[in-house]
Amino acid sequence: MEGTESTARASTKSTKKTFLEALKANDFGKLKALLVQRKIDVDTVFEVEDENMVLASYKQGYWLPNYKLKSSWATGLHLSVLFGHTESLLVLLDHHATINCRPNGKTPLHVACEVANVECVKILCDHGAKLNAYSLSGHTALHLCTTESSIVCAKQLVWRGLSRSRGITEIQRFTSRSPAKAPTVRPGAPWQGGVQTPSGRARDEPPLQF
Repeated sequence: MEGTESTARASTKSTKKTFLEALKANDFGKLKALLVQRKIDVDTVFEVEDENMVLASYKQGYWLPNYKLKSSWATGLHLSVLFGHTESLLVLLDHHATINCRPNGKTPLHVACEVANVECVKILCDHGAKLNAYSLSGHTALHLCTTESSIVCAKQLVWRGLSRSRGITEIQRFTSRSPAKAPTVRPGAPWQGGVQTPSGRARDEPPLQF
């Protein structure tokens, strides 16, 4: 009996390794085959290298060790977004992967905005990603659109109906840093996607409440 269990564990470990390698290589055919054969759960969580904490989010004030964390937990969706592998992303979504999963505090949409991958943002939104989902640190995906390259991601979120009660602060903060190239957000004026900011709001206030 013990030998059988040991063999089963070894097989599961091997399948998980194969799945992870397929994710990294964007071998979506292999991913599909493993999922069709039900050899692995589509929401399997992997521990992967993440020195820049792109995949991770922690509560503000949360205790962390005094050494730098070098790995995070992530599902196949998170990794497909991180690597920019849209084909693999679509395969996983077609097999009903949990789109708002947060194994290490961020949803795949948070990751897509952090790495400024607008194609992944579009795909996730098309498949019902929750636009106002919070990371463990209390941020929406729009809060993570803080670079010039992520402006297109911010526009997608707003155009797709992001609640006007969240996320505006980050756009305002970005415009204060790069007014010539950033989206236009003026008190009382629409910002390209139709979001309107009430007059008199300070830039350092919490996300707007309508």
